[in-house]
Amino acid sequence: MMDRLIEQNWYIMQDVNDICEELELYKGEEFLTEQGPQVSEWEPVGKLKHLQLLFSDHPYWGRELRYFNDAPWWYKNEFEADASYDHYELHFSNVDYYCKVWLNGILVGEHEGYSAAFRFPVDEMINRGGTNRLIVKVWSPWETSIEDGEAARRTFKVERNMVKGTYEHSDTFVARDVNPVGIYGDVILKQYRGAWFEGSPDFTYSLDEALSAVQFTTHVHVKTQESARIHFCCQDHMTNEICYRDTMQIDESGEYTIDGRISDIHLWNLWDRGTPYTYDITVWIDVDETVTDCYHEVTGFRRIEMIRTKEETSFILNDKKVYMRGTSYFPDNYISAMNRERYKDDLIKMKNCGFNFIRVHVHVEFPEFYQLCTQMGMGVIQDSEYNWTHPGTNEFSDRFIRVFLENVDQLKKYPAVLCWICMNEPGSLDANKTENRDNSHGRAMEISPGPALYEAVREHDPSRPAIKGSYCENDLLSGDSHNYIGSLCGESGHYTDIYGMEEKLNTEYGFDAPPCAENLMKVPAVYRRLQKLDTGNTGDDNNAVTIQSIGEYQYRLLKYYTEYYRMQKYTPNSGYVQFLFSDIGPTSFYGLYDWWGTSKRGLDAMMESNMPIGIFAGYKEKLDSVYVVNDFDYDIGTCEALLVISELDGGEIYRASKEFALLRDSKNQIFELNCRYGEHINVALVLKQGERILASNHYQDIYHMPKHVKGHPSRMSHEFGIRLYDC
Repeated sequence: MMDRLIEQNWYIMQDVNDICEELELYKGEEFLTEQGPQVSEWEPVGKLKHLQLLFSDHPYWGRELRYFNDAPWWYKNEFEADASYDHYELHFSNVDYYCKVWLNGILVGEHEGYSAAFRFPVDEMINRGGTNRLIVKVWSPWETSIEDGEAARRTFKVERNMVKGTYEHSDTFVARDVNPVGIYGDVILKQYRGAWFEGSPDFTYSLDEALSAVQFTTHVHVKTQESARIHFCCQDHMTNEICYRDTMQIDESGEYTIDGRISDIHLWNLWDRGTPYTYDITVWIDVDETVTDCYHEVTGFRRIEMIRTKEETSFILNDKKVYMRGTSYFPDNYISAMNRERYKDDLIKMKNCGFNFIRVHVHVEFPEFYQLCTQMGMGVIQDSEYNWTHPGTNEFSDRFIRVFLENVDQLKKYPAVLCWICMNEPGSLDANKTENRDNSHGRAMEISPGPALYEAVREHDPSRPAIKGSYCENDLLSGDSHNYIGSLCGESGHYTDIYGMEEKLNTEYGFDAPPCAENLMKVPAVYRRLQKLDTGNTGDDNNAVTIQSIGEYQYRLLKYYTEYYRMQKYTPNSGYVQFLFSDIGPTSFYGLYDWWGTSKRGLDAMMESNMPIGIFAGYKEKLDSVYVVNDFDYDIGTCEALLVISELDGGEIYRASKEFALLRDSKNQIFELNCRYGEHINVALVLKQGERILASNHYQDIYHMPKHVKGHPSRMSHEFGIRLYDC
């Protein structure tokens, strides 16, 4: 086996009139004469990335971006192929979005999607021992179909015919003119001798009741031209100890399975629940002791389930309930802007502020992200790309399911992926939803694609649960809520209105806040629209709209929401997902970090409220309680909780302390107070064991609860994909 990476000498041109397929460009360029059809010229391209990142000075917004999607693009490459091999395949890791592939003038195949790898056998058309001409047509078009009478709300109501999720131009996440397109991953010619795998080996396992042993099956499809051997090896990734190995002799092509049992295994777990223990699975073929094909994956053994009733939506990991402290992740408008280093930096930051779960929001990341999550013990809830408004046809449903199942097959090998979300907010913009029906009802949930999509995902991957529709709290195949009181719900509500509410599992809450002024100044077009926020309003300083006041509101809202959920642990709340970890571009958005990696005020809230061990005050009109929460899966032992209430100038009003046993995975009400203690007070909370501080929390002027920031989110600039503040 030899992999030939085709990364040099690529050429590209835009087919402005979309005529090159009709002219059979894939066969040659003889028609490109002086008086022949007028098409663009070939130009060299040094890297394979989204075309906006290669050719635009402003890839995150701007009218000029529209031309990238108005017509298809053609790629050309020439490469040599060794004549000594028996079998050849072309592998593409990422093409956005539609593509057709020709080799030496012959159509190899077509593909739809942006995130799943695909391959084509090319034995019949490859020029062995000579030069080969590879031609790829790529396009990601604008959507034009809009729900009747909804043209003024085009951003929301366009019927999305592609399976691109938040990477489709019609979402409010991104500027209206951003619609990524291009080949942005690896293109590889794989060459084989003697014997090889058709597709990738499929490794599945089940744990015994005691969670101490696994029964596994490895299914392979082999093409061979002579006698060969299939080898299987499972190796402890931590110690390099070989846990199991086997060899099978084969004499003909066909499907084969290797079954086995591994005892005394270590479980993969979230970082705050144990050790993310992993094993190396290697399957290879040899002919006469020469390896001809090899497959490798890193896996972890764990059991993941969900409890879903009218009263509860909980994750059960390794037969233990687990509390989810999550954040949504969508790090950039372009996947090809990401790399292992950026992913690792983000994951370290997430872990440092207490997150143990990540919701990959309505898109799919590079494999490196899931590899790092597995390695670092970060759980992943993986969305499909279904979001809001899509065609309600059987044709679209079938196509959507086919595209998403490619992602399921690609990602299900990662133990960090603990749950699928089949659709995001499927009823939010459903024209068929009536006043008396919640988001659990409507066309997407009840007719298409919801039922078929959910069943297909569960059939393809029975090893982990799936949520049919996120934001469908009352649906027993879903069970989660989104809550934007005090945020997207506008100025009519305040974030403290959640006091008294019960939410089983919240998978979205947050608030949009701009980057710091220094970073905004790096982008004049954006800064011009937000520069009034530097100085704020004239008049009442308490109502001034500034970057600082918006950041403070984000801090207060996130702190209140997060701690309220923590104090409801398992009664009934089983976790939350803050929206969003980082901004997706050099604009204003919901991130704890901006696009440049600078933290916002909201990060402070999560640092105070999101750690596995926390101490929190319950309050609204008065101070009513103090809770201590331990999300670790082990007992802490005897601890002391200290409460100090003081005036703003430091004069102490009240002090109390209490010793108690802090047990594993527990919630403890330490003080029941039910008193206001004054109009303006500071509250200090400390949890310690001996001289060691386990957790602390501080509330400056605890009853200062700023009103919803004026102007947010009254409207949005569709040119720049940013919120506009009424200053």
